[in-house]
Amino acid sequence: MVGLANGKLERLSDFADRIVVLEFWAAWCGPCQPKVADLQTYSEKYSDWKGKVVLIIASVDDDQAAPTKHLKAKGWVQTHNVWLDTEAKRAFHINAIPTAYVIDRQGKIVAANPEDLPKVVNHYLEAK
Repeated sequence: MVGLANGKLERLSDFADRIVVLEFWAAWCGPCQPKVADLQTYSEKYSDWKGKVVLIIASVDDDQAAPTKHLKAKGWVQTHNVWLDTEAKRAFHINAIPTAYVIDRQGKIVAANPEDLPKVVNHYLEAK
């Protein structure tokens, strides 16, 4: 993954010991827009997640320019925004977007496209 804010290469392991919400999206994807917009509100709605949950939106656009421009225009800065190259898209087996995963503190995918994302995250926050 490439961080859109700084251009640095990142890995999911960089977020070890935190619950990761990983949402795959694209600037051109209509159904993705409300999902990404909703994620922007979570840091305010769920202040107890601070330092424990990271919300990553991973763009599968063809290049970094499109999501960077789109995020800036929308003011979507409350999530950790990254871009995936072709190799990473293959590694994550992304066949459709939007696609969301919840990954627990041990790095295990515990939910895919959950209907109630906050409920799933809160369940794993409470689990020790």
